[in-house]
Amino acid sequence: MSSTATRTTTYTKADVRKVVENFAADYAMIADFTGLKTRETVQKDVSDLTKFAEDGYLTRVTLYLMDKDGNPLRVATYDVSDNAVGWQSGMPGNNVWSAPEGAYLQIMATLTNEWFDKSDEGKGQYLSGRGFYYSWGKSDKSISLLGLSQSSGQKYASNGYGWSRTNYSK
Repeated sequence: MSSTATRTTTYTKADVRKVVENFAADYAMIADFTGLKTRETVQKDVSDLTKFAEDGYLTRVTLYLMDKDGNPLRVATYDVSDNAVGWQSGMPGNNVWSAPEGAYLQIMATLTNEWFDKSDEGKGQYLSGRGFYYSWGKSDKSISLLGLSQSSGQKYASNGYGWSRTNYSK
């Protein structure tokens, strides 16, 4: 017995870029309000994330505002969907994050199994061939969100591609 499956995408790379631009607005505002990332760093991070997203390797992006001891104060997760048909896109917002002394802003990209199935050489060739700014190595760091309240955030979508934001705060 055999079976086949067909995957139809209803979006283009232009749709992916449009959605990532909404995330980029959130990220830039958070970076500005906290004063913890330069515009250049934000631009480089967004450039890399756009490439991962365009090639279908991105499943989630997480922004963490961490205290000086490495505990999360605020978090925004953006879950990627290639089935966002009918989503109503929101406007960037809820980005007025204040940073106490010693705090830092961290970004994490969660990538697909297909990415991690690549050899180290294959990953290196992909990253250098596509002009990535960072190596985006694998992290085993686990950050607990216990003690943070969860709330729904914006959805950013274009045709069938979207990112759904969830907010966490103390």
